[in-house]
Amino acid sequence: MNYKLEEIARFINGKLFGPPDMVITGVNSPELAGEKEICIIYDEKFVDVIKNRNVGAVIIREGLKVDKPHIVVSDPRAIMPVILNLFAKKKELRGIDKSAIVGDNCTIPESCFIGPYVVIGDRVKLGERVIIMAGSKIGDEVIIGDDSFIGYNVIIDDSSVIGKRVKIQHGAVIGKEGFGFYRGQEGYIRIPHLGNVVIEDDVEIGANSVVDRATLGSTIIKKGTKIDSLVLVGHNVKVGEDTAIAGQSGVAGSSEVGNRCMIGGQVGIADHLKVGDNTIIFAKTGVIGDIPSNSVVSGIPARPHREWLKAQAILLKLPKIIRQLGIKDVADDSKE
Repeated sequence: MNYKLEEIARFINGKLFGPPDMVITGVNSPELAGEKEICIIYDEKFVDVIKNRNVGAVIIREGLKVDKPHIVVSDPRAIMPVILNLFAKKKELRGIDKSAIVGDNCTIPESCFIGPYVVIGDRVKLGERVIIMAGSKIGDEVIIGDDSFIGYNVIIDDSSVIGKRVKIQHGAVIGKEGFGFYRGQEGYIRIPHLGNVVIEDDVEIGANSVVDRATLGSTIIKKGTKIDSLVLVGHNVKVGEDTAIAGQSGVAGSSEVGNRCMIGGQVGIADHLKVGDNTIIFAKTGVIGDIPSNSVVSGIPARPHREWLKAQAILLKLPKIIRQLGIKDVADDSKE
């Protein structure tokens, strides 16, 4: 899709400095943008990047100066998703592929797309404009809301409830049995999981992530939450609204994560814990106890972030301290 510069400026509510009829064919990074492309600059350091490049146009914040056609906006970072969506290639997908298998008593509006080799169970209800890509499996009595996207090879198990505008990326598994066992005298005994998964509106779940079904009741991901790829959400977990969980993290069974939390990569949260609202957990943190709201934590075990940084600074000084104390066997680096 091509747009005139004045159309883009009007669309993002920006102030245009440049030829209004200039045609822009795409968006790119400052390092790669060509003569008919637009790029976005957040920081002054990127001004030099485009100085000697034949860039079509630039979106900048107030206070930056460039010698290219440009549009000034109050917050270029907020404009980034708007511009990318404007130029994104959109495919019109409708209909049910002839290789798909659809169970009995299903509700599938004509606006939906069911891709090749999709298997849909009985009594499934799809909203308008739902897209299910090739190879996915939708269990019995699953509900999927309007405008949701289900990627390739996704499994959504029986009785799961998916809200509106949910995006579940390729290979994700929603609603499998959780890691629940009773250790008896003769070994581990599987605990049946009779609950389901509820994913509310505007949630995104990354590729190859897993959300386990509840033992009883529901595992719940509340509206607006974003979950990265390779994340495990255990059985009976409740994740609050507008929370973000980065890749390779895990939340063990029956824990609760509050609203508007930010959880870094490779974070582990143990079972039956509560993480309060507005909490920030830095990458690689091990959470083994409850965390109050509005906390910032890091380390193993999780500690207030400033406290953990001080501890690390002291740790780096330990070899010098040990040498000063004359403990040679410990302080001798040559033995390592």
